[in-house]
Amino acid sequence: MILFCIPYAGGGTEVFAGWKEALAPTADVRVAELPGRGARFGQRLIEDMPTLVAELAEQCEDLSEDPFAVLGYSFGSTAAYALTLRLQQRGRTPRRLFVGGSRAPFLPRLEPIRHLMADAELVAELGALNGTAPEVLASPDLMSMYLPILRADFKVVETYQPIRERVHCPLTLFGASRDQFVSTEDLSAWAQLGGTDDTEVRIYDGGHFVIHSERARICRAVRADLMLDALNAAS
Repeated sequence: MILFCIPYAGGGTEVFAGWKEALAPTADVRVAELPGRGARFGQRLIEDMPTLVAELAEQCEDLSEDPFAVLGYSFGSTAAYALTLRLQQRGRTPRRLFVGGSRAPFLPRLEPIRHLMADAELVAELGALNGTAPEVLASPDLMSMYLPILRADFKVVETYQPIRERVHCPLTLFGASRDQFVSTEDLSAWAQLGGTDDTEVRIYDGGHFVIHSERARICRAVRADLMLDALNAAS
């Protein structure tokens, strides 16, 4: 089973550090490589969902021969949902879609709109999210490189108009008990987009970046779901 992962806004492959080892041999973890970060630093950033989905779908071209699942966190959740819709239109529905740390995309937008914030406001917002090291926030040089990437990612999700179409696969939701930006209710609303009536919601103790603080527990749960999917496919 291949697990294709999409990171949160501004993140790269480092977001899923340790996942490959944690999920082996159940899953082969592959992480989306997005423009502007990692080996693709300096490449033109993507600012709209159709372009992002086309990019992600291209990276998934070699998944057609093997069973696969898709997972996204925060910004990555909405991108993972849009990607899943594209793939199932092509007859390549994943075994499961995992979404975490995100409000359902059809809910009303919250103010203020992050991609329109002034730099100082956006830096303050990053501080409130508590996912960026203080020394990075305090570095004008680092922030001059990071803010455009983050702003582009926020623009992708904040200008996305989903058609509220259900995915054709099981949906697993996971979030944090003390996430001040994503309530359990707003996370659970994703269930309306699931392909079955038994969408599971898992809440872990922590803040918005619970994907790091509870990585071991989240990986164990993801592995269990993928093993169950494989058994169901074989029966």
